[in-house]
Amino acid sequence: MKNKLNAFTLAEGATHVDMLPTVVKFGFTLAEVLITLGIIGVVAAMTIPTLNNHLRGKKLQSQFMKTYSELNQASRNFYADTDMPLRDYQDSIYEGSWNSTASLKLFMSYFKGSTSESGGNAKGFDTKNNIKNLNLNNQETTQYPCDQSAVFSDMVGRSFVMDDNAKWQNFDFGPKICVDINGKDRPNKWGVDRFVFVFTEDNAVVPFTGIYWNVLTGHGTTPKEKLAELCSTSNTNVAHTCAYFALQNKSPDGKGDYWHDFLRGK
Repeated sequence: MKNKLNAFTLAEGATHVDMLPTVVKFGFTLAEVLITLGIIGVVAAMTIPTLNNHLRGKKLQSQFMKTYSELNQASRNFYADTDMPLRDYQDSIYEGSWNSTASLKLFMSYFKGSTSESGGNAKGFDTKNNIKNLNLNNQETTQYPCDQSAVFSDMVGRSFVMDDNAKWQNFDFGPKICVDINGKDRPNKWGVDRFVFVFTEDNAVVPFTGIYWNVLTGHGTTPKEKLAELCSTSNTNVAHTCAYFALQNKSPDGKGDYWHDFLRGK
């Protein structure tokens, strides 16, 4: 039996049949493949670091904004339960000591999974973690924006520590609270994943903008130029004013944003 699929009939008067042209298969030579892979490698080497920096910045920014929002929410809840801002609460329990562990312990009760990491003074969280400043140098042993409480952590792994009791220095605001927004994860660097905030009299938590890292003087009145100077690689002390720029996502040097442009390479 003839295969019907291959059967055909010549048209009346036809003397021949035109055959389909031979199909020619094309391929790449080894040299062409290697050149293509080389180009892909060069493009990847140029774009991947930028992409990684972008993703890192996005993650840190998200952690910062979440922390800032939850600090203020906790402060409002604290006021609702105690009928006083945290600064006034510190006044009520002041016993002649600058230690703020009691205040921080109560404040941390508004964060899920709160536990104490240390029982004494924080000394800049933990000097064994090789904490660094924006100038890429290790934090000096005498420079701690927050060192007067135990270190507490919450369920997501963030670290919290407070500075001097506001009543001890007769401050109108305070105390300072320092937060590592990603906990023990690197880079453990001021201005990158560690930031300084302060409690206000009107029950808010805002970026610390004092002139000196070890006192509260000048909060809210420091010129922007000075704030930028204190949040820069030229500053050999702790970059304690960076939260001001991080919240606005503006680079202290005026060149681009904070979380990508300013932190590139830091």
